[in-house]
Amino acid sequence: MAQDDNAKRIEEAKQLSKEQPAKAEQIYQDILSKQPGTNDRAAREFENALLGLGELYRDHKRTQDLATLIQQTRDVLTSFARAKTAKLVRQLLDLFTAIPNTTDIQISVTKSCIDWAVSQRQGFLRQNLEVRLVGLHMQKQSYYDALTLINGLLKELKRLDDKLVLVEVQLLESRVYHALGNVPKGRAALTSARTSAASVYCPPLLQAGLDMQSGQLHAEDSDFNTAYSYFIEAMEGYHSQDSTARATSALQYMLLCKIMLNSKDDVDQLMASKHALKYAGASLDAMKAVARAHNNRSLEEYEAALHSYRYELGSDRFIASHLRRLYDSMLEQNLIKVIEPFSRVEISHVASMVGLDAQQVERKLGQMILDRVIIGVLDQGAGVLIVFEEGERDKGYDAALETIGKLGSVVDVLYANQASSLE
Repeated sequence: MAQDDNAKRIEEAKQLSKEQPAKAEQIYQDILSKQPGTNDRAAREFENALLGLGELYRDHKRTQDLATLIQQTRDVLTSFARAKTAKLVRQLLDLFTAIPNTTDIQISVTKSCIDWAVSQRQGFLRQNLEVRLVGLHMQKQSYYDALTLINGLLKELKRLDDKLVLVEVQLLESRVYHALGNVPKGRAALTSARTSAASVYCPPLLQAGLDMQSGQLHAEDSDFNTAYSYFIEAMEGYHSQDSTARATSALQYMLLCKIMLNSKDDVDQLMASKHALKYAGASLDAMKAVARAHNNRSLEEYEAALHSYRYELGSDRFIASHLRRLYDSMLEQNLIKVIEPFSRVEISHVASMVGLDAQQVERKLGQMILDRVIIGVLDQGAGVLIVFEEGERDKGYDAALETIGKLGSVVDVLYANQASSLE
């Protein structure tokens, strides 16, 4: 009878949670204040009340209360089966993801749960929580903390031969190295992940993650055609699992590849596709604005697009990095086009022609001179760029280098002969 009452009270609390959260909270806490009981039905009701209270805290963004709930109830969960305990702890931690700006408290609670899992000798739960903690460190850009955890997990997982979790950790390792700018190590970790994935069933979301990372690493080598094919696979995988945010990111990356390849027709086709219509929003509008500016070769339009969509284009490191490259390329092309007719030109005139600040243009021209994109000098006193005709290469330098090379060979032979005579 009491159990029937609990079921009704839980249902009542769910209905009250939006309009009368205090009353709903009181009902949930009353149920949770008693021991869960030994039969399946009582345990299920305790579980429903626990998740119900967690969801109430999530909906009302009561982060600290949610953290306290997790820490207070996990000791009661030890009376449940280990698999059930692990599942409930993970479900409660998942509730944080819907609350913005909670990375720090998530890290704190996850570390606390890891210590608890160690004390309870729950190895599988500890591993799962450590993988979660790696993801949180990445969100906070604490990459070296993430790598420390990854190295410990890799040794343990290779010993246990747990292939599925091993794939997930190796994929995270690849992402960390990629974020740190170490592309060769990122590629090596991804190769290891793909090798491990070949011998085990890979869930669609994990497979899509591997494809997404492969695409990003190919894009770093400017192989945008191969990157595009991987992003298609990733987008299809995320689409099949209704992972809207990640499917939209994959679609953005596909558009980015086509923009970098200067394929205006393909960009237009992609924007008219069924997937683009399904995931339409500010993120795709941002890429469309960038494509339009790039097609018009307009730096002014490009900067306006970056300003208007600064969150959509700036929050993703991968997109922001490639858009910087694209901007530099467009700026170089525009500057070369402007200075081409001149042998001596005022920097302020060049700046007005490209619609940018004179100091910014001066810095870029200096960089182009150092990279030998243009042959000339900057006269900063007069505020002018002097462009030289590219003369023929002086053959005297080549002859001098050849002579020095031959002298070096002679000295090596003499040294070898002297060493042998001393022996």
